[in-house]
Amino acid sequence: MTDANAKAPPASKVASKDASKDASKDATKGYHYWHEQANQGTAPRAQPVKLTEEEAALARKLEGSGGSGLSSWNKAGTWEERSHTDWARARAEALLVGKRFPVGAAAHAAITAVKTFKGDATVVMVRGKPRPGFDFDVALTWEATGWTTEEGEGEEAKGPAVKGSVKIPEASKDTVEDDEVDFEVVVEDRKAERRSQEDAARDALRKALKPFLREAFKTIDDELTLRAEGKA
Repeated sequence: MTDANAKAPPASKVASKDASKDASKDATKGYHYWHEQANQGTAPRAQPVKLTEEEAALARKLEGSGGSGLSSWNKAGTWEERSHTDWARARAEALLVGKRFPVGAAAHAAITAVKTFKGDATVVMVRGKPRPGFDFDVALTWEATGWTTEEGEGEEAKGPAVKGSVKIPEASKDTVEDDEVDFEVVVEDRKAERRSQEDAARDALRKALKPFLREAFKTIDDELTLRAEGKA
């Protein structure tokens, strides 16, 4: 028997309960449902794109190839980025460190170490096509020795060697292609009594490093491309 005097639940509670049921029901709906609701059918549906024969062949060749190819899970070759930075640093050290440049008649300046190496080298796979690239911020150290005195030929000058650094704020695929690998040669711990040697070493390095650095980073660029194509 219904109690005529029983009070109906407040409308706010009814609405809250209904909203809770709706939310629980809608929680089972997926992304595509909500995507269509938000766009009300105006957004185009995503369509799979079939690789060309050339793209598919390259994807099969590179698939699971360790250092540079596609991972075994990325069968479609849609997008994947792989780091080659450790390899690039090792190659930079091999190409740069130990290189000697003449300074005057008897002295020479040599690259002694890679002081800092920032940035990265990557190969991005997009629809089966490799796109290699790199962008580095590098600092090198150098040392100049072998000066001779005015009193006797072949007699090495007294005192410590002239030392400094080479700062390369940007070495990238673009700067190599544009022949614009900028750098700065810095002399450390300058002393008045050896100013002529310091200036001679700095000027010699400024002249010699421009083609040398471009060639070194071009080598890295070329070899990275070969790695991207699975040829190295």
